[in-house]
Amino acid sequence: NGHELYVFHVHHAHTDGDGVIHFRDQNVIHAGDILFNNLFPYIDLDNGGSVEGFIKAQEKLVAMADDKTIFIAGHGELASKADVEKNLAVLKDGRELVKALVDAGKTEEEVLAANPLAKYHDDYNWNFITTERMTKTHYRDLTSE
Repeated sequence: NGHELYVFHVHHAHTDGDGVIHFRDQNVIHAGDILFNNLFPYIDLDNGGSVEGFIKAQEKLVAMADDKTIFIAGHGELASKADVEKNLAVLKDGRELVKALVDAGKTEEEVLAANPLAKYHDDYNWNFITTERMTKTHYRDLTSE
């Protein structure tokens, strides 16, 4: 339809088959499952996804955007650059919170009992990726070889 598109693959993010579409002339980025706006994301570790890859993909989205960019999320409402930055900060902080417990030698059960993502529960927990499931994702990602 006459629009300029930039389509690219992001490696090891939600899965290892994720693509993003940037409608450059419209300043719109369709992030697909690289963006779960105000929700814990689903990172499919069994199909090539990784927390680090998801973080890198979101960092790329932020770097491509300006304050007027509109993001189409795979899940959740339309987002702004500030929304993507907020979601990215939650993911990075959650990873560090779980990593501190892993580095202290805690088992998965002990990490779950500590509930390191509790401060994000009310805003990011949802029926598919609960706070517990996101904690397990971080734990498994950090302890897998």
